[in-house]
Amino acid sequence: MSIPVKSCYLRTLEGIPTNVYLPDNTPIFVGRSPETGITDVKCSRQQVRLCANYTEAIVTVQQIGPHACGFNGFKTQKDVKFVAKHNDRLELLYGKHVFEIEFNPPPSVNNFASRKRLYESETKETEGKTKMLKSDDCSDNHSEESENDREEERSPSNGIYINQKTFSTGSSTSSEQSTESSNTSAKWDSVDNGKLLIYTAPSVQNRPKVAAYDMDGTLIRTKSGLVFPKDCNDWQLLYHDVPGKLNQLHMTGYKIVIFTNQAGLSTGKFKISDFKGKIEKVVQKIGVPIQVFIAVGKSIYRKPTIGMWEFLEKEKNGSITINKAKSFYVGDAAGRPKNWAPGKKKDHSSVDRLMALNVDVKFETPEEHFLKRKAPPYELPKFNPKNLSQIDICKPADAELTLKQQEIILMVGSPGSGKSYFTKNHLKEYGYVNRDTLGSWQKCIAAVQQYLNERKSIVIDNTNPNKASRERYIEVAKKCNVPVRCFVMTTSLEHAKHNNKFRELTDSNHTPINDIIIHSYMKNYEPPTLEEGFKEIVEINFIPNFRNEQDRRLYEMYLLEN
Repeated sequence: MSIPVKSCYLRTLEGIPTNVYLPDNTPIFVGRSPETGITDVKCSRQQVRLCANYTEAIVTVQQIGPHACGFNGFKTQKDVKFVAKHNDRLELLYGKHVFEIEFNPPPSVNNFASRKRLYESETKETEGKTKMLKSDDCSDNHSEESENDREEERSPSNGIYINQKTFSTGSSTSSEQSTESSNTSAKWDSVDNGKLLIYTAPSVQNRPKVAAYDMDGTLIRTKSGLVFPKDCNDWQLLYHDVPGKLNQLHMTGYKIVIFTNQAGLSTGKFKISDFKGKIEKVVQKIGVPIQVFIAVGKSIYRKPTIGMWEFLEKEKNGSITINKAKSFYVGDAAGRPKNWAPGKKKDHSSVDRLMALNVDVKFETPEEHFLKRKAPPYELPKFNPKNLSQIDICKPADAELTLKQQEIILMVGSPGSGKSYFTKNHLKEYGYVNRDTLGSWQKCIAAVQQYLNERKSIVIDNTNPNKASRERYIEVAKKCNVPVRCFVMTTSLEHAKHNNKFRELTDSNHTPINDIIIHSYMKNYEPPTLEEGFKEIVEINFIPNFRNEQDRRLYEMYLLEN
């Protein structure tokens, strides 16, 4: 059962972040205004009329202003209504002022039939006028167009467009509903503001068995001999038998899928248009219907996280459940050490093997899969999030987390170790001092002195890695004759990096912490001692708590690109 929609916003994708709230079943006019930050006089103050329907998770959109809007790359016409869904793009002026529809929480399943009924009822008076115009097709003389040309323009890549003959969306189609049906033409999809690109080759069939592959180093390698391709033409098949092997699997009931990380597409190293051409040529060279998932930049879709696999399961396999016991994944990032075979270098990472472990499918290296070689040795990360057991929150176990008498608790721990989480959940009654909030250690000292004057206990939530950084607070405590206890987070380096990555994936407000900062802390760390002036030193174990089961499942997966 899907979670009910609680809110809807029109969220800007340009300039200063701006959100326009769209209440349930209440028409809202959006255009040139202080709220949107748009001052362009071509944009009317009532440029579009928007009406959100939380039950159906749709927004009815109607251009009111004289100048055309844009909807998922297509031009709109005045007074013509159409239906938008979660993540659809709306340009208040065609090509300008780009916004996105955002439902919270995002709808898990699109209610296709109900959106169709709603749209048909609302467009009854405008049937025959609901044509979306491409940017180079602005003429009013359409009488000479063929019906096929008009039908092509009636199928925007996302959202819903309905007229007397067509009903289409950018997600699943009727051809995806059985193992025997297939897409007859190639298709590109962009998901989540371009964080995930999907190429579906002609005749791809949705099936319960999946043969999944990494691309670089698994199906193809560079012609130049370089580790990374110098351009989008620098590739050749890894083995001559790649097409034969994949064709054999396709003929025996497997759906062939590629999952590839391509961070370079987010940095501009390669043009997306050029890379799309490369993908199409690779698939054509292999000669088998393949669906390709491309993680652009760093997001929940990037391996070893399983965002790409989950999108395949939920949106791109025609509602057919994947049989993981009969599916498998092949990749070269397998965590193999140096000289795993004579003269072979250490694998650059283990993300392919870790993704297979996260998904819970069989894993093979290209050599095992194509050349029938024996399984090579490999190393898994030292930190396994699945092994987190329920342990005492502190050591010694009988240590008091809070005291009735006034005191100072000085936290010690790296970024990502869970200091702030611990203090906010277990030391709520204490005064809180944090350098990230106050800006300097001098201001932290002043805040400590003020709390002491008010006879309040205090927790100092800074990293405090060495004796010098801790000494200044101990001196203030001595002058006021207040005891100081030291709480040391036991979180390991890899565990801290895992925590940081988890927060990055689940909290949009979290500012990612560079691994260099965590490594720097560990390098400069000096274990605290009682000789520094502490009344007691207590070791604190990080024990995570989760908002929901989905977060728990994610946390217990390998998240780091080891």
